[in-house]
Amino acid sequence: MLAARKIFHLHISKCGGTALNAALDSETHAERARPPAEFGQRLRDRGIAHADIAALQDPALRPTLAEAARESIAWFDVLHGHVDIAPWLDADDHVFTVLRRADRRALSQFQDYRRLAPHDYAHKPDDWRRMHEACRELPDFARLRAACGDALPFRSMFEDHQCRALTQHSVSAEAFDAMPPEERAAQAWRTLQHYGARIGVLEEVDRLRGELARDMGWCPPAPLEVRNRTAPEEHGEAARAAAAAVTTGDRLLHDRAVAALRAAPARDYTLAEFEAEFVAARLSALAPMRIGAEHVFDMNMPLVGRGLHGRDAAGSRECCRWLGADRDALIYLPVPGPGARLTLRLYNKGWVDPGLRDRLTVTVDGMPVRSWSEPRREVAEAICFRAVARRGWVRIGLHGEHALTDTEAGRPSDDGRPKIFNLWRYSYQAD
Repeated sequence: MLAARKIFHLHISKCGGTALNAALDSETHAERARPPAEFGQRLRDRGIAHADIAALQDPALRPTLAEAARESIAWFDVLHGHVDIAPWLDADDHVFTVLRRADRRALSQFQDYRRLAPHDYAHKPDDWRRMHEACRELPDFARLRAACGDALPFRSMFEDHQCRALTQHSVSAEAFDAMPPEERAAQAWRTLQHYGARIGVLEEVDRLRGELARDMGWCPPAPLEVRNRTAPEEHGEAARAAAAAVTTGDRLLHDRAVAALRAAPARDYTLAEFEAEFVAARLSALAPMRIGAEHVFDMNMPLVGRGLHGRDAAGSRECCRWLGADRDALIYLPVPGPGARLTLRLYNKGWVDPGLRDRLTVTVDGMPVRSWSEPRREVAEAICFRAVARRGWVRIGLHGEHALTDTEAGRPSDDGRPKIFNLWRYSYQAD
């Protein structure tokens, strides 16, 4: 299914989207990955303040929504968001979503809302502000349900929210509220079948990522890095029971997705398959910059490989990606044909801790190579090594024995990503 032109993640709140979307964005050029706020701004520019279910189903607004969605789709290749734009995608585009165990999703949403400060929701309508204040003030989810369970904001975000997100075009808010949980789950499942969507569950999200990578011809991914590292709260029996009581439809939907996964056992997607089937096509889309004798690739370009964190400063000249998401990172790059003698360089903006320099092993096509450091302007160093090409591409391997967070490296920070060094550009030069 390599020819799919676009990929859209119908992102259900609190179902693992932050890390997954960052990984998706890295598979295309930074300019072709849709920023999170882009579609909402496009709607506001057209006079639509909120893309809720009522707006999506309003016949008077439908043409405006369709125009905004098609315009957004035309600009970007990787799209993700809570508003369902799948009806306006082409038949050969790719749609997927991730489901989560229902009670855990509801409690995670509650925990998120408890951390918000008043300025985070000051722009919302009065009924939403009241719910956010209740989340901050009340001790647990059971008390929140007792206080706000009949209010629209509570029902929208907690009561079978996954089913609601998947029926936003087909079922009105009033009809959804009146539906039994079984029908909500059935309607949501019909939507996914109609879209031909890939369905994953958060508890096994790396299986979904492998399937998507094969569909799109991407490198088999490393395990997903966790971006939201906030420790979960302890929820008492009453809170868990309250969450279960308002998520029966979501539980049925999740159970159906798990049963479908069990009925179709996963097929491993390996580096060997990627290299035999897809790597040449992926690399042919890269257009390196020519700087003197070097052919240079920057981090705004799609990096063919795995094991790096998502982009920092995406879209700018300073765009970088940290190594450290996985102990073993891979970078593929196109080079002149077999027999070409090459000098390869990794432009490093800095080590999270200089002591990690001696604990990095560099390989080319699986064979360890000697590396050395060159001083270069704008970066801490260029990590250099030589190789002889065996084909029209090489595979650089970077093995770090250890990675540190900023805090572990002595610089207290909210950034909990394990890091090794900060890659700005990489290049090859024919000797």
